[in-house]
Amino acid sequence: MLLACSTALSTLAAGSIEASPQQHARIPHAPTPVIVQALPVGYDAIADYEAQSLCDASPKPGTRALAALVTKTYGRGQVVGISRGCSIGGTSEHKEGRALDWMTSVRNRQGRANAKAFLSWLLGPDQFGVPYGNATRLGVMYIGWNDRFWAAYATDRGWTELKGCFSTPGAGSDTICHRNHIHISLTWDGASGRTSFWDGTTLTPYCASPRSAAAVTYPGRSADVIAIPPVRVLSTREGRGLSPGMPDFYGWDGLDDGGYRDDAVDPSLPQEPAPEPVPEPVPEPPPAPAPTPTAPCRVHPSGWHGDPGGILTKVTGQGGVPEAGVAAVAVTVTALGSTAPSDISVGATGDAKRQTVATVRMNGRASGSAVVPVASDGTIALGTSRGATDLTVDVTGYYLVGDQPNTTAVALVPATSR
Repeated sequence: MLLACSTALSTLAAGSIEASPQQHARIPHAPTPVIVQALPVGYDAIADYEAQSLCDASPKPGTRALAALVTKTYGRGQVVGISRGCSIGGTSEHKEGRALDWMTSVRNRQGRANAKAFLSWLLGPDQFGVPYGNATRLGVMYIGWNDRFWAAYATDRGWTELKGCFSTPGAGSDTICHRNHIHISLTWDGASGRTSFWDGTTLTPYCASPRSAAAVTYPGRSADVIAIPPVRVLSTREGRGLSPGMPDFYGWDGLDDGGYRDDAVDPSLPQEPAPEPVPEPVPEPPPAPAPTPTAPCRVHPSGWHGDPGGILTKVTGQGGVPEAGVAAVAVTVTALGSTAPSDISVGATGDAKRQTVATVRMNGRASGSAVVPVASDGTIALGTSRGATDLTVDVTGYYLVGDQPNTTAVALVPATSR
């Protein structure tokens, strides 16, 4: 992999322009960025693809810091653009202020040398010998340069052809083929400016998105809440209250019996009339196990279309909440340090429809309250619309079975984001 990366980078930097031996001898020196702070042995979360989903082109802290790193390393004469109008072109992280274009040209010897040095530093083994280590610490999502494309979420592909550019070597295609600039898009983690490259502290990994066969048990709830002293059932920052969910209750049980059955019937013997089939009751999924301590993690959207992602947390049987007979709970949800402007949502386990309980700013916090139906395994679901965030959940009351609708979460007025 390292040899392939080195070869690809050499080819990338060379481009389609052939140089004489005399030109090779005169290629200018090109520096690499200097890391001034101590870096931890651990790394930040591996990048997922996070496409543009809102219009906010103001340069984000991590993007500004990366642009400043480029100009500090290669001189004040470097031009680095970040923002783009939301009406220009299609999907682009420039419209969220988390992409930059470094205007350096493959047709210029110094520009080509600078690009080769920078990309070798960014994607080659870092100071710990880890491939792509500096890109991971900066939160790089993907790169476009000189006819080629590299993605942090698909490193096994290496550099691939960009937009059919191998067949259009003329200068008229230099912009679309990224020969006159390097494009770098950052994840929301990278855009937040809080990754380990900048402060020496790694951001925790993303929480796993569990599955559950549970669903809302009671279609109705009582009109009045039974208030209890607040009980904290979830803190992702502490790794507390994360429910692993349950396997598919109706799926294969993992046994391979080769078709043999102990109750097999010998067809040569007289047979009794077959009894009338008796419908078997549909089993309820068992309650979720009591949450056990896990490693800290952050809530992150799912990358799969139609999958809301997020996490589950068990709310029954804790504090003053009964283990059974609870139709819904009243909760206060707090988002801490979201790496993106995001909507925090709550909902019933097994239901893709969720209600926004709080709206949080980048690197901020926000709280909100909601009444949420409880699933048969005693859990509720939570999620975030973009970036990654720590969440806490406090249960402040519960509802017994009643005649009020209990099919979806009801969000109350959220607190002000700060």
